[in-house]
Amino acid sequence: MGTQAADHQQALDELIAYLFNRRETLLNNWRTTCEADPALKKIAFLSREEFNNLMPTILDSLEQLLRGNKPEISPIVAAQSHGLQRWQKSQELPSLLKEFNHLSVILFDELKLFRQLFPKVDPDVIIQAQQQIMVLMNETIGGSISKHDELQRLEAANRAASLEQALQQMENLSRQRGDLLRTSSHDLRSGLGLSMGAAYLLQTEDLSPQERQQFVDMLNRNLANVQSLLTGLMDLARLEAGHEPLQVEEFDAAQLLTELVTGVQPSATERNLILRADGPASLVVKMDRLKLYRIAQNLLVNALKYTPSSAERPGMISVSWSTENDWRWGFSVQDSGPGLPAGLLDQFHKQLKPVVEPTSVLSSDESQPVMAQPSQDHQLPPDLLADQSSASLRDKGEGVGLQIVKRLCELIGASLEIESISGRGTLFRVRMPVQSSQKAEAPK
Repeated sequence: MGTQAADHQQALDELIAYLFNRRETLLNNWRTTCEADPALKKIAFLSREEFNNLMPTILDSLEQLLRGNKPEISPIVAAQSHGLQRWQKSQELPSLLKEFNHLSVILFDELKLFRQLFPKVDPDVIIQAQQQIMVLMNETIGGSISKHDELQRLEAANRAASLEQALQQMENLSRQRGDLLRTSSHDLRSGLGLSMGAAYLLQTEDLSPQERQQFVDMLNRNLANVQSLLTGLMDLARLEAGHEPLQVEEFDAAQLLTELVTGVQPSATERNLILRADGPASLVVKMDRLKLYRIAQNLLVNALKYTPSSAERPGMISVSWSTENDWRWGFSVQDSGPGLPAGLLDQFHKQLKPVVEPTSVLSSDESQPVMAQPSQDHQLPPDLLADQSSASLRDKGEGVGLQIVKRLCELIGASLEIESISGRGTLFRVRMPVQSSQKAEAPK
């Protein structure tokens, strides 16, 4: 009996982890489905933040219910604020109910996909999840049709705070890039020093074949690291010098991302990683195709490199894309890796810190500055919105790589957003115009 209960709990934990790692894809699919509904025409005019609103908080409540815990934030309270926001956007109640109906269908579809990926899972776990989803949706629908408060004014205050923070970060940009070059120079000297040491040791007489091979491996490994860092610095130098002008063309971004994921699928399979691509079948954009490919490739390869996996507990990487409205779209890469460690390269801690967003996907307490929430009985607990250490870089070589991604994003008019939770994973989100300007942005 005890073994059966343990197996049930393990399967439930795997389902919870699966739904968490599919969070961004789930929200993107929800948006795509709503936009395809003729009765929800106003959705196209909402930004991503406005559309998602407090839904990530409600999904957090679902996870807590599945764990058998009381939600830290009542789904009814969160849904009241969500319903108010929709009312302030002139959306009628039938449209709001249609949104929740689409979300319910997508959640049940995710349960079906989980069952396909893990056919040996205990059916009782699926039934339990279905019951909790129905309970959650009933509470959400009930809460979403209740009363009003000042959410619109507070949202405007949040955006003003976000702009002020961005302006402060720009003041330190030149100094931070100088710090990066100094750090990279130190890394190059260290790598060359290790290579020279290995080469010197290879000249030692009476080395055994095993020792000689060990020094050869050391030499090759350090030379490869030096080459990778030099290549990254050269790419960054070309970008900073403006030697990579935009080549704007019309193409299908959905096809490009799908082909990229398909191309690395064998590598993911070899490492026991579950790699998924989700989004509209077609998404025609007009921008620099090669630069978009380089951005997506860098982020996906980074996720493949740092996401641990095993046959018993496969890691997961989700690539998804969706439109925000008629003129903006975005894609994301979310992994179940260890998260970005804090405390590395302070200049990147500031330059690439997670973008302020009221509807942070991975956690409600990743947003900075703290989001103002509705007052009185809609007030969300302040400790859940507390400042956390922002995402930093996993190693020095990756610092150059993320600088390249960031600069490529600037050139095509895109924003790079990062959310990360230690031990749970990292989300990179790129958002950009559907039609890019012909003129490349001047180097900063």
